[in-house]
Amino acid sequence: MSRDNNWIDRTIRLAVLVLVAGLGVFATVGLTRAPDDVPVPGVMDELSATGAADFDYYRQNIEPMFVRPRGYPNAGGSPACVMCHSWQTGLRFALADMTETADGWTWTAGQSQANYDVVTKLVNASNPASSKLLTKPLAQQSGGEGHSGGSYWDSTSDPEYQIVLQWIDMLPTEYFTPPPEPELDFEFYRTCVQDMIQNPKYGQLSCTVCHAGGSIGFAPRPANGTSWTEQEARRGFEVVKRLIVPGNPIQSRWMLKPLHLDGGGSYTHNGPRRWLSKDDPEWQMLAAWVRGERTGNDCSM
Repeated sequence: MSRDNNWIDRTIRLAVLVLVAGLGVFATVGLTRAPDDVPVPGVMDELSATGAADFDYYRQNIEPMFVRPRGYPNAGGSPACVMCHSWQTGLRFALADMTETADGWTWTAGQSQANYDVVTKLVNASNPASSKLLTKPLAQQSGGEGHSGGSYWDSTSDPEYQIVLQWIDMLPTEYFTPPPEPELDFEFYRTCVQDMIQNPKYGQLSCTVCHAGGSIGFAPRPANGTSWTEQEARRGFEVVKRLIVPGNPIQSRWMLKPLHLDGGGSYTHNGPRRWLSKDDPEWQMLAAWVRGERTGNDCSM
């Protein structure tokens, strides 16, 4: 099928989806192909008709999910996504602060556009089911990655999951396919990273005191009391990978939580701050590992 036919097919499918959702924007979806030099959707006055429909559908159907009350593990309240994702520093899913109006709190059109630009970086139109926007809130037993805020969808049959999946499937693959992420090297983790985890700085508490288990249990207590077995190391490694954005240390919670606030670290961390700034040689070594630049057993700084 030609590129033109692909574009027309995608446009027709999007129009049908928007009509079913009752958005009233069917008229904005045309069959005239956008020029080749149309930029990546992000600024509303430069969007193609298809891009505008994508945004309208997002604002009417996707964005309201972020303020919908959710259950939270071991807590009596029902916080929504915005309870964590509108104020924590460094998160790649960082939503704009909402605006108070006479009718309550909401996002303005400009704020929704900013959210759209963030959210569309978490999708993969070439392989929609692999999108972080879908895998993070999905239960792990159904293929999810794990999420500190809990699982919102027990299975891929959840109606919300299906709505998000259909929206991602309509996005142009040429604009919404992320580049490959670097691989985190397990040998370097086993040799160098775990050595750091076992040895606190400045007489501080060990990571294991708080992070021995649970969804953030990247530092399980060694069964033999001294060193991790291969199985224990693998378990910690899998947790660490969920707290890291491969290739991007400054958006990786695992790199920001122990970093001092004045040095660009996260606003909250119940434990000590291990690094005063990103210039710390240890932070730089780990940042290189996150970028895929450090492998093997050389722990030099």
